[in-house]
Amino acid sequence: MNKKSTIKIQEGKVGMIGYGMLSSLKSVEEVLGRKYQDSIYLVHLNGLQRAWNFVAPNNDPNFPAEYINYESYSFDNNSKMTYEKSIFLNIIENKDIRLNCTLYFVTPEELALFDEFELGYTRIDVTDRVEEYNFENGIIYAYKALPSNEFNPERDRDNSIVEKGYLDLVLASYDTLGITHRKEFDNSTIPPDPNLVVTVLHR
Repeated sequence: MNKKSTIKIQEGKVGMIGYGMLSSLKSVEEVLGRKYQDSIYLVHLNGLQRAWNFVAPNNDPNFPAEYINYESYSFDNNSKMTYEKSIFLNIIENKDIRLNCTLYFVTPEELALFDEFELGYTRIDVTDRVEEYNFENGIIYAYKALPSNEFNPERDRDNSIVEKGYLDLVLASYDTLGITHRKEFDNSTIPPDPNLVVTVLHR
Protein backbone atom coordinates (compact mmCIF):
# COMPACT_ATOMS: atom_id res chain seq x y z
CA MET A 1 0.00 0.00 0.00
CA ASN A 2 1.36 3.41 -0.97
CA LYS A 3 2.17 5.77 1.86
CA LYS A 4 -0.23 8.68 2.04
CA SER A 5 1.01 12.21 1.45
CA THR A 6 0.29 14.72 4.21
CA ILE A 7 -1.48 18.02 3.68
CA LYS A 8 -1.01 20.65 6.37
CA ILE A 9 -4.23 22.65 6.34
CA GLN A 10 -3.64 26.37 6.37
CA GLU A 11 -4.52 28.20 9.58
CA GLY A 12 -8.08 29.46 9.41
CA LYS A 13 -9.18 26.94 6.78
CA VAL A 14 -11.23 23.72 6.77
CA GLY A 15 -11.72 21.10 4.09
CA MET A 16 -15.06 20.63 2.35
CA ILE A 17 -16.05 17.74 0.09
CA GLY A 18 -18.19 18.16 -3.02
CA TYR A 19 -19.68 14.92 -4.29
CA GLY A 20 -22.69 16.13 -6.29
CA MET A 21 -23.46 19.60 -7.53
CA LEU A 22 -20.58 20.99 -5.43
CA SER A 23 -18.12 18.92 -7.42
CA SER A 24 -18.57 21.78 -9.90
CA LEU A 25 -16.25 24.72 -9.22
CA LYS A 26 -18.84 27.05 -10.73
CA SER A 27 -21.42 25.92 -8.17
CA VAL A 28 -18.96 26.39 -5.31
CA GLU A 29 -18.17 29.91 -6.50
CA GLU A 30 -21.87 30.73 -6.74
CA VAL A 31 -22.31 29.85 -3.06
CA LEU A 32 -19.14 31.70 -2.05
CA GLY A 33 -20.05 34.76 -4.10
CA ARG A 34 -16.43 35.02 -5.22
CA LYS A 35 -13.79 33.31 -7.31
CA TYR A 36 -12.32 30.28 -5.53
CA GLN A 37 -8.52 30.63 -5.40
CA ASP A 38 -7.35 27.85 -3.05
CA SER A 39 -6.18 24.35 -3.94
CA ILE A 40 -8.53 21.74 -5.38
CA TYR A 41 -7.92 18.00 -4.96
CA LEU A 42 -9.70 15.09 -6.62
CA VAL A 43 -9.90 12.46 -3.88
CA HIS A 44 -11.75 9.33 -2.79
CA LEU A 45 -13.63 8.69 0.44
CA ASN A 46 -13.48 5.10 1.62
CA GLY A 47 -16.66 3.39 2.77
CA LEU A 48 -19.15 5.92 1.40
CA GLN A 49 -21.51 5.78 -1.57
CA ARG A 50 -23.71 8.33 -3.34
CA ALA A 51 -27.46 7.72 -3.37
CA TRP A 52 -30.43 9.72 -4.63
CA ASN A 53 -32.18 9.62 -1.28
CA PHE A 54 -32.23 13.17 0.09
CA VAL A 55 -35.71 14.67 -0.15
CA ALA A 56 -36.78 18.29 0.41
CA PRO A 57 -40.20 19.97 0.27
CA ASN A 58 -40.60 22.36 -2.65
CA ASN A 59 -42.53 24.91 -0.57
CA ASP A 60 -39.90 25.37 2.14
CA PRO A 61 -38.72 29.02 1.85
CA ASN A 62 -35.42 28.13 3.55
CA PHE A 63 -34.23 25.96 0.66
CA PRO A 64 -32.35 27.53 -2.29
CA ALA A 65 -35.14 28.70 -4.58
CA GLU A 66 -33.19 28.19 -7.80
CA TYR A 67 -33.07 24.44 -7.19
CA ILE A 68 -36.52 23.59 -5.82
CA ASN A 69 -38.78 26.55 -6.56
CA TYR A 70 -40.89 24.81 -9.20
CA GLU A 71 -44.53 24.72 -10.03
CA SER A 72 -46.02 21.75 -8.23
CA TYR A 73 -46.65 19.83 -11.43
CA SER A 74 -44.89 18.69 -14.59
CA PHE A 75 -46.01 17.50 -17.98
CA ASP A 76 -46.00 13.75 -18.53
CA ASN A 77 -47.49 12.73 -21.89
CA ASN A 78 -49.40 16.03 -21.94
CA SER A 79 -50.92 15.41 -18.51
CA LYS A 80 -50.20 17.15 -15.21
CA MET A 81 -48.43 15.23 -12.48
CA THR A 82 -48.57 16.69 -8.99
CA TYR A 83 -45.63 16.46 -6.62
CA GLU A 84 -44.50 18.21 -3.47
CA LYS A 85 -40.85 17.25 -2.94
CA SER A 86 -37.56 17.03 -4.82
CA ILE A 87 -34.86 14.37 -4.47
CA PHE A 88 -31.14 15.16 -4.35
CA LEU A 89 -27.88 13.32 -3.77
CA ASN A 90 -26.76 12.05 -0.40
CA ILE A 91 -23.98 9.80 0.93
CA ILE A 92 -24.56 6.52 2.71
CA GLU A 93 -22.32 3.91 4.30
CA ASN A 94 -20.97 1.13 2.07
CA LYS A 95 -17.69 -0.46 3.12
CA ASP A 96 -17.06 -1.79 -0.41
CA ILE A 97 -17.22 1.60 -2.18
CA ARG A 98 -14.65 4.35 -2.67
CA LEU A 99 -16.44 7.60 -3.51
CA ASN A 100 -14.76 9.94 -5.99
CA CYS A 101 -15.25 13.58 -5.06
CA THR A 102 -13.64 17.01 -4.91
CA LEU A 103 -11.89 18.59 -1.92
CA TYR A 104 -11.91 22.36 -1.40
CA PHE A 105 -10.58 24.55 1.41
CA VAL A 106 -12.64 27.42 2.82
CA THR A 107 -12.74 29.56 5.95
CA PRO A 108 -15.12 28.67 8.81
CA GLU A 109 -17.18 31.72 7.86
CA GLU A 110 -17.46 30.49 4.28
CA LEU A 111 -18.29 27.00 5.51
CA ALA A 112 -21.26 28.58 7.27
CA LEU A 113 -22.54 29.67 3.84
CA PHE A 114 -22.49 26.06 2.71
CA ASP A 115 -24.24 25.02 5.93
CA GLU A 116 -27.07 27.34 4.93
CA PHE A 117 -27.03 26.10 1.35
CA GLU A 118 -27.04 22.45 2.42
CA LEU A 119 -30.15 22.80 4.57
CA GLY A 120 -31.44 19.38 5.58
CA TYR A 121 -27.92 17.97 5.67
CA THR A 122 -25.50 17.73 8.57
CA ARG A 123 -21.73 18.06 8.37
CA ILE A 124 -19.77 14.90 9.14
CA ASP A 125 -16.04 14.51 9.72
CA VAL A 126 -14.51 12.47 6.87
CA THR A 127 -10.87 13.37 7.53
CA ASP A 128 -9.82 9.76 8.10
CA ARG A 129 -11.77 8.47 5.09
CA VAL A 130 -9.74 10.36 2.46
CA GLU A 131 -7.80 7.68 0.63
CA GLU A 132 -4.97 9.77 -0.78
CA TYR A 133 -3.93 12.05 2.10
CA ASN A 134 -3.41 12.48 5.80
CA PHE A 135 -4.15 15.92 7.22
CA GLU A 136 -2.62 18.11 9.86
CA ASN A 137 -4.13 21.15 11.53
CA GLY A 138 -7.71 20.75 10.42
CA ILE A 139 -10.79 18.71 9.53
CA ILE A 140 -12.38 17.60 6.27
CA TYR A 141 -16.19 17.78 6.20
CA ALA A 142 -18.85 16.29 3.95
CA TYR A 143 -22.61 16.81 4.00
CA LYS A 144 -24.94 13.91 4.83
CA ALA A 145 -28.75 14.01 4.97
CA LEU A 146 -30.44 14.37 8.32
CA PRO A 147 -32.64 11.33 9.08
CA SER A 148 -35.76 13.47 8.61
CA ASN A 149 -34.66 14.27 5.04
CA GLU A 150 -33.86 10.73 3.94
CA PHE A 151 -36.18 9.35 1.28
CA ASN A 152 -38.89 7.09 2.68
CA PRO A 153 -40.68 5.14 -0.08
CA GLU A 154 -43.97 4.88 1.81
CA ARG A 155 -44.02 8.59 2.58
CA ASP A 156 -42.27 10.11 -0.42
CA ARG A 157 -42.51 7.94 -3.52
CA ASP A 158 -45.85 9.22 -4.79
CA ASN A 159 -45.12 12.93 -4.32
CA SER A 160 -41.36 13.32 -5.02
CA ILE A 161 -39.25 13.63 -8.15
CA VAL A 162 -35.64 13.95 -9.31
CA GLU A 163 -35.55 17.00 -11.54
CA LYS A 164 -33.84 16.06 -14.81
CA GLY A 165 -32.16 19.47 -15.02
CA TYR A 166 -30.43 18.90 -11.67
CA LEU A 167 -29.47 15.34 -12.61
CA ASP A 168 -27.97 16.63 -15.87
CA LEU A 169 -26.04 19.33 -13.97
CA VAL A 170 -24.42 16.75 -11.69
CA LEU A 171 -23.58 14.39 -14.55
CA ALA A 172 -22.12 17.25 -16.61
CA SER A 173 -19.83 18.23 -13.74
CA TYR A 174 -18.34 14.73 -13.73
CA ASP A 175 -18.18 14.58 -17.53
CA THR A 176 -16.08 17.74 -17.35
CA LEU A 177 -13.60 15.95 -15.10
CA GLY A 178 -13.08 13.27 -17.75
CA ILE A 179 -14.17 9.76 -18.70
CA THR A 180 -12.45 8.08 -15.74
CA HIS A 181 -14.15 10.30 -13.17
CA ARG A 182 -17.54 9.86 -14.83
CA LYS A 183 -17.13 6.07 -14.77
CA GLU A 184 -16.13 6.25 -11.10
CA PHE A 185 -19.20 8.38 -10.43
CA ASP A 186 -21.44 5.76 -12.02
CA ASN A 187 -19.71 2.94 -10.11
CA SER A 188 -20.02 4.70 -6.74
CA THR A 189 -23.61 5.95 -7.10
CA ILE A 190 -26.93 4.21 -6.62
CA PRO A 191 -28.78 5.63 -9.64
CA PRO A 192 -32.12 7.37 -9.27
CA ASP A 193 -35.32 5.51 -9.96
CA PRO A 194 -35.92 6.37 -13.65
CA ASN A 195 -39.66 6.58 -12.95
CA LEU A 196 -38.97 9.54 -10.64
CA VAL A 197 -36.79 11.52 -13.08
CA VAL A 198 -38.97 14.28 -14.52
CA THR A 199 -38.57 17.52 -16.45
CA VAL A 200 -40.38 20.23 -14.51
CA LEU A 201 -41.58 23.77 -15.07
CA HIS A 202 -39.74 26.49 -13.16
CA ARG A 203 -41.67 29.41 -11.79
